[in-house]
Amino acid sequence: MKLVRALAIALACTGLVMAQAAAPAAAPAKKEGAKMVMGTVVSVDAVANTIIVKTKKGEDTLSVDAAAKIMSGKKAITLGDLKADAKVVVSCKMVEGKKVATKITESAAKAEKVSKKTTEATTSTSTTTTTTEPAAAPAAPAPAAK
Repeated sequence: MKLVRALAIALACTGLVMAQAAAPAAAPAKKEGAKMVMGTVVSVDAVANTIIVKTKKGEDTLSVDAAAKIMSGKKAITLGDLKADAKVVVSCKMVEGKKVATKITESAAKAEKVSKKTTEATTSTSTTTTTTEPAAAPAAPAPAAK
């Protein structure tokens, strides 16, 4: 009887050790979370739905999700509206090891600067026309003294 009890305890301990060793292998793969990319637009390909952003670490090529929100300040724009040298913040998710943009926000300050420059250029190129009236006729000579 003691032998059976000893074997049962040994078997139970072996089962616990095996379960602990197998637990990390059975754990789900690490969930790939959302990422943020901040930088300057190098190029945009609206046909292929890709954008290249220059960051402090180098250049990132991102696919753009068909349902991605693209904003310039508070205004919704299209991927084709983004221009090179625009400052952007891109929210993206990892899909099969690649970054896929889900939201792109163009810096409102950059958009305002462009708008302001356009306004200044329009103002500085406008012309002002002034009209002058002809000078008054010369005064009549004073009558001669008698």
